[in-house]
Order: sequence, then C-alpha cells, then structure tokens
Amino acid sequence: MDRSSSLATLLGIMAALSLWLIIVNQSQFFSGEFGIYLAKNNTKVVSDSDIQHFNASSHEFTLASECAERLKTMGWRLAGDFTIVVKWGSGVKWSICASDNIHSYPSSQVVIMYPNFEMNYMVMKIQMGYPWDQPVAPDPRDNPRIVEYFERSGRLIQ
Repeated sequence: MDRSSSLATLLGIMAALSLWLIIVNQSQFFSGEFGIYLAKNNTKVVSDSDIQHFNASSHEFTLASECAERLKTMGWRLAGDFTIVVKWGSGVKWSICASDNIHSYPSSQVVIMYPNFEMNYMVMKIQMGYPWDQPVAPDPRDNPRIVEYFERSGRLIQ
C-alpha cells in the first residue's frame, strides 16, 4: 500500500467517525438522567426508565405500570418534600415542595399529586397548590430543562 492510499484510508475513517458522532449527537439517544427524589431520605422514587411520557401542557408524567404499582404500595411514605433532578452536561436540580394530600397548599406552592383525583396510579402531576391546580405567572413548572430533556428523549407530549 502506498502513502496516498494510506492517507486516503485514514481520511475516510476519520470522515466516517465524524459523521457517526454527528448522527449520534442529533439522535434521540443522549446521555442524561431524570429522577424524582424524596428529600427526607434522598430516595429516588421515580427514575427516567419509570416515565413513559411527559405532557408539558398539563405537567403530567405517565408512569410505567411497574412504577405505578411500586408507588401505590408506598402510600403515606411519599409525603414530604421532593427534588426533581435533570442532568446532562452540567446538570440541574429543581426543588419542589410537599405532596402531602392531607393539607392544602396555596397556589404559590409547587405540589406533586399522586395519584391524580381520578385515582389513576399511572399519572403523576406537578401542580400549583392543593387541592386545585391554580397556576401563577410566571409558572415555575414551565422549567425548560424538563421540557428539553423529554423532547430529546422522544417522550414529550405538548
């Protein structure tokens, strides 16, 4: 093999690797993490693989049936403060408040509702206030990192 053939082969391999990296970076597969953690003991109660879809307009997560069953059995142990963690690159943490359905919360308080009022254990909702969802402006649930995360993973419903 002569020098020009070796150089052409090397350039071809480099071009193919560059093209592959571009395609991988533009695809729905990316290195990221999503989780909802119970603050009192830093337990991850919902992981990325537990979520089938995120509806950005209603702020609802559709959960996998295994996750719904696991959370259903946790009952009162889900009460308390939660943190939503969205990571890729540098990462971001978004703290939200209690989801204790026994008390009422003002519309300025971010609350996780689980299950929803129809007792649908497949749906977890982030809402403003409890018992009714009363959004305020600006709405802190409109966190672009969450929307971007689920859009990148192909699980966003608008």
